[in-house]
Amino acid sequence: MSLFRSEQMEFYNLVIPRESAWDVMNTLGYFDSVHIIDYDPTLPQINRPFSNYVKRCDDVLQKIEQIDSEMRNFKIEKSYCPDVIDLLKKRNGTHKQFEELEQDICKVADDLEHQQQTMNSLQEKKNTIRENLEVLRNAVAFQNEDSEEASLLGFQKMVGVILKEDELRFKRIIFRITKGNIHVEIMDIQEQFIQQDRRIVQKCVFMLFYPNGDLTQKKIQRVIESFSCNKFDIPTSSDQHAQRIAMLENQLNEADQLLHLTITQINKRLQDLAEIKHNCSWIEEMRILVTKEKYLYMNLNMLNMTNSVFHGQIWLPQGQDQKIQQALRSLHGNDKQIPSGQIQECQTQLTPPTYYKLNSFTYPFQEIVNTYGIPRYKEINPGLSTIITFPFLVGVMFGDVGHGLLLFVCGLYLTTEDARKSIFSGIVPMRYMILLIGFFACYNGLIYNDFLSIGLNLFGSCYNLVDGEYELQEDCVYKFGIDPAWGASANQLTFMNSFKMKLAVIIGVTHMTFGIILKGFNTLHFKNYMDFFCEFIPQFLLLLCSFGYMDFLLFLKWSTKFEDTKDAPSVITTMIDMVLRPFDVPEKPLFESGEQQRSIQLLLLTIITFCIPIMLITKPFIFSLHKKNHHQYQQIPSQVPDEDANLEQLQHDMQKEQSQPHSKLSIQQHNEHDDIGELIVHQSIETIEFVLGSVSNTASYLRLWALSLAHSQLAEVFFSMTIASHIGEGGFFGTIGSVVQFPGFALATFGVLMCMDLMECFLHALRLQWVEFQSKFYKADGYLFKAYSFTNIKTNEEDD
Repeated sequence: MSLFRSEQMEFYNLVIPRESAWDVMNTLGYFDSVHIIDYDPTLPQINRPFSNYVKRCDDVLQKIEQIDSEMRNFKIEKSYCPDVIDLLKKRNGTHKQFEELEQDICKVADDLEHQQQTMNSLQEKKNTIRENLEVLRNAVAFQNEDSEEASLLGFQKMVGVILKEDELRFKRIIFRITKGNIHVEIMDIQEQFIQQDRRIVQKCVFMLFYPNGDLTQKKIQRVIESFSCNKFDIPTSSDQHAQRIAMLENQLNEADQLLHLTITQINKRLQDLAEIKHNCSWIEEMRILVTKEKYLYMNLNMLNMTNSVFHGQIWLPQGQDQKIQQALRSLHGNDKQIPSGQIQECQTQLTPPTYYKLNSFTYPFQEIVNTYGIPRYKEINPGLSTIITFPFLVGVMFGDVGHGLLLFVCGLYLTTEDARKSIFSGIVPMRYMILLIGFFACYNGLIYNDFLSIGLNLFGSCYNLVDGEYELQEDCVYKFGIDPAWGASANQLTFMNSFKMKLAVIIGVTHMTFGIILKGFNTLHFKNYMDFFCEFIPQFLLLLCSFGYMDFLLFLKWSTKFEDTKDAPSVITTMIDMVLRPFDVPEKPLFESGEQQRSIQLLLLTIITFCIPIMLITKPFIFSLHKKNHHQYQQIPSQVPDEDANLEQLQHDMQKEQSQPHSKLSIQQHNEHDDIGELIVHQSIETIEFVLGSVSNTASYLRLWALSLAHSQLAEVFFSMTIASHIGEGGFFGTIGSVVQFPGFALATFGVLMCMDLMECFLHALRLQWVEFQSKFYKADGYLFKAYSFTNIKTNEEDD
């Protein structure tokens, strides 16, 4: 069971001659089982041997991105790579492959850039000719009597084209710099213009009349230059005017033909790049191959180069060394000129990485655990139990048969191939979690007997309606869930409120008890017997004798038949009296006799009282005795990548170093607890946190009751405010009213319950999983096994 505990890891030294470094790393990349340790994480990338290659790969990837951007501009679809490993095996080359890729990609990028510049210059030329034509065609409109008069009075004119969006700002600035001594005429150009950045803009022709003067002309000239406007001259005679228009029309036709030809060439070139060569488009193939080279050199930089040999340290899952050695021998056998790399197993004090074999089903649940913290090496992984407990907790809060079925159907749809190509592709990895949440929501909805706020009479009610009152049939028990008769009772809300609150407490105590049991298994696995006797057993007994006893009373009260409900004792009152009045005989006992209940509660209270000092002082006391018997203590330095040391490994190394018989109790040695005073403070905090946490955590599970009650009440409100009255009315008008009101009911159900409330339940379940459950046993101070594998190379489709 690789998901229960981490895979067994083995430590190896990796030795690679420089001549075969690329070939060895290329061979290891096809295995998903090598974790390379960076020999100096603080060393900057620029100071590493192959930093230049990494930079060149980045430059080439940038050029590929530019080509890809151009393909998107031309709306050219490319084919993504369905299998990266298959492509890499087909295109497997040598260490000189990157130079060939670099040359090919740079040549294509340079050719496209040149064609792009040609297209931009032709587009700019075409725009300029069009602007000149528009000025000449609209110049007649400006040649009125006023303009002729202005010319006779010594006014000058200036004509040009400006962006429509800059028109008001242009007129305002011109008016200010000339102090109003100017006349501005504007005429819109109907046809739109395409800019070099492919923006489609609107432009307009302007004509300025201003008094003669060099200073005014220079000011206007600077404003026009700041707006990047084009100025044009207007011929004085009509013949010159007609000749200029004819000449510009010919130039426009030529520019348009050249531009169309250039765009066609670029489009054809890009179409060639989008053609499938092996199993994807050429451009995507180049991107994957260059990304592989970058990934290879970045991992090669993690090895220490001494003279002409690379030395490194790696972690391998147990049993993978034979495959690696066989691959390295095959590499040397295929080419005798390539010196082979070697791996050598050795001992280390480094803490191994945590490695689990995941699949599409277990991945989302493990991600929930990893978000809180990575499991310590070989400790019990909460991800295994999370597969059931997390969807169940959400289902308790979201319990409704109708809503659960909708969620279950959504999960089924996400498992289909169509979902991967739809807008819901982002939540496809969560498909199995959604499926389980829907299943447990249906399950809990059957327990609550709640279907869209309507009760279901699936097995026949045990109550008969007699004279307006419900009477219970003798020896009748509803087969599963709540009897539907409670849905019509006057105290339905009070009953469901009490039931869900008690159910939440029972689930919470069971969940926390399971967490403490897992802590006991962890202590036994690591042979940490001090924690087993001084922490696990007292904590288990304390929780069992307090809140476990409370759950027992709840079940006992449910199984006891009272002639009058007023005679039923309150469980909360019983628990309070157990602490405040332990020697008094209960007035309303749940046991056969009050004296028997008092004796049992005294015994439980005594156990609780003894458990607290055991947790508080036992470990510091044993630690102080151990220090007195071993004055010559040497602390072994920890090389764990996290701050906390691996306690069990540390003690094992200490025993091996001293070579002396020790007590069977494992002495837990924390780096930060070398002083007895610090250990006392730490143990005091741990004890107080557990005792108070037992109360607060149990109360925290009441969110199961609160959110479940809120969900059912919201569903009832939406149903009663929309279609309930029309369904009860019946007939033609009732049917019409139900049809009219149904969209509102569906929208409220989907928006509030299926989206907002589901997200709320999800977040509260995360809180219970992380804080209330995992805090009982989970250290979360490990680090993940990061395999050096070409499967980590993602396609653009996966990134999107």
